[in-house]
Amino acid sequence: MQILSLPAMTTAASVPRGGVWVLGFFDGVHAGHQKLLASAAELAEQSGENGWVGVWTFSSLPKAGELLTDPTERASLLACYGVRWLALESFPSVAHLSGETFFREILLEQFAPSAIVCGFNFRFGRGGESAAEDLLRWGAENGVTVQIVPPYRMDDRPVSSTWIRSLIREGNVTEANRLLTRPYSITGVVEHGKALGRKLGFPTANIRLPAGKTAPARGIYACMAVFADKDGVRFEKPGVCNIGSRPTVNGNTSDITVETWILEYSGDLYGQELQLFFFDKIRDEKQFDTLEALTAQVIKDGERVRNRFSGTTE
Repeated sequence: MQILSLPAMTTAASVPRGGVWVLGFFDGVHAGHQKLLASAAELAEQSGENGWVGVWTFSSLPKAGELLTDPTERASLLACYGVRWLALESFPSVAHLSGETFFREILLEQFAPSAIVCGFNFRFGRGGESAAEDLLRWGAENGVTVQIVPPYRMDDRPVSSTWIRSLIREGNVTEANRLLTRPYSITGVVEHGKALGRKLGFPTANIRLPAGKTAPARGIYACMAVFADKDGVRFEKPGVCNIGSRPTVNGNTSDITVETWILEYSGDLYGQELQLFFFDKIRDEKQFDTLEALTAQVIKDGERVRNRFSGTTE
């Protein structure tokens, strides 16, 4: 996939002409977004062997907020769904444009699309003054096919990034994964902790919550840990992930850590990148009266996670 950083790369040589362009922010690239991309792929196929799909989007949200995917994740996911070109626009460079000026000067003049695809609730132009129906009208006037994709509904409500973020903040990663069509993940570099888990018999790999990413609620999760050791050997191992303040051994409730006991692995991962895919929240974080009680519970959590990934009935 080719990535264009706009408005800097706007020469005729750098901006592709034609193609089916999909408009939206695509945070999470969830089930609803996938319907947009599938509609674009159908239009591209109908246009012949030279048809292709591009996505026009902002490089960041106009307002700061937590996201489901960082820029690298979003680009990687879009590529997986067949996107050939990704145009990343700086919001301030177009925020002042009217909807019609955006359509004519950005979409028509820069990209000359064969077709445009957007969602039913897409808004654009200064202050969000224009809607998908305006695109439809201006497209018809200029010989450009515009397809407005209706909401993709699950549980009788439209799938949205906002809904998924809310589920993750509540700890309901199982439901969030259903809407995403894949497990939610966070990534970080393994850091040194206090080594208490190692002393208790279950060493943990510790990472920080990524800045700007939606964080799962405090609790204990069944996850799949993906990492490479210092020799570059790649592993995928089930793990017990604790997001919280470790109240049994830590009196500071605001000291939030992400600690993962990676089952069936005992190597040194300090300084290595660790990606955690969340599957289920198995229990809330709890303060135990003794370290022995904590140890017994973590061992039970480990067996539950092993069973979860092995398909064994508990």
